[in-house]
Amino acid sequence: MGGAALAGDSLDAASDKVHPTGGLPPTLATALRDGPFHQALHQAITHRGLPLARLRAALDEAGTHIGQSTLSYWQRGLRRPEMPRATEAVLALEQVLDLPSNSLLGLIEPMGEHSGRSTSLAAEEFEADLRNPHLDVLALHEVVTINAARTRRSVLSRLVVRGRAEGADRYLALHPADEQGHVEHSAVHTGEGCRAGRMRKRGPDGSVAFELLFDRRLLPGETLVFSYTVIDTAVGQTGGHLRRFPSVAGNYLLQLRFHRGVLPARCFREQHGDDIQHEELSYGLDGVVSAYFEPVDCDRAGITVHWGSAAGGS
Repeated sequence: MGGAALAGDSLDAASDKVHPTGGLPPTLATALRDGPFHQALHQAITHRGLPLARLRAALDEAGTHIGQSTLSYWQRGLRRPEMPRATEAVLALEQVLDLPSNSLLGLIEPMGEHSGRSTSLAAEEFEADLRNPHLDVLALHEVVTINAARTRRSVLSRLVVRGRAEGADRYLALHPADEQGHVEHSAVHTGEGCRAGRMRKRGPDGSVAFELLFDRRLLPGETLVFSYTVIDTAVGQTGGHLRRFPSVAGNYLLQLRFHRGVLPARCFREQHGDDIQHEELSYGLDGVVSAYFEPVDCDRAGITVHWGSAAGGS
């Protein structure tokens, strides 16, 4: 049954020892050994090539229901399974993803006096900072360049914002982590309308936030166009680009520009909210695939990429 198939061996729920991870990719084996939980889960899902909708369906077939939004939050580190209530669900994930018994379960620490509360608080504070409450985002256009090694090389972002109150003079931007990328070392180049600020802050899912200072203070209702480019340090094969939206935005145009000699097998427009919506996309002869969202009132929106066993140009 391919990646969605259930493991043939029955689960040994009584065992407290993680089985060997031989046969798994080194990065996944390391994540299962050292954690954290959300990175191990994300790498396992990526390794099996399962969209979250198919993973949820496989879990349903196994008799365990986990919502797509819950799976999305778990693999991004914004939430974690609540133990012991979620024990059965995590064991079912191990089975569906064909992982060693207790490999995911062993990465979840019991909710203690500090660990769960501090993780939750950090995530909430990070989200609050990213809402940019002094601004309305009217439009966002992003162009992501992906090279012949299937790696994300750069992200050009151009925004149109409107001041809500007098004195708005900055925007806190977010650059999402890509597979095996060390985004805290990415280089930011500002374009029109802004300059780089000093604040850089790492989020619970590996993303990095940085401050952009406008070239003037905005009056209430005044609009500004500004742009910036992030030169990426990712080293692994990209799975696409999903932009997080902590608050509602007017519209979002995303374009992925692939190397014309190395094109993906399939691309999907995705919206992550209470559920996850998929729509398959086609790319043109120029190697560009586009997705448009209006309005943007979901948690994340973007394009996911499935490379297949042998991606290539047509």
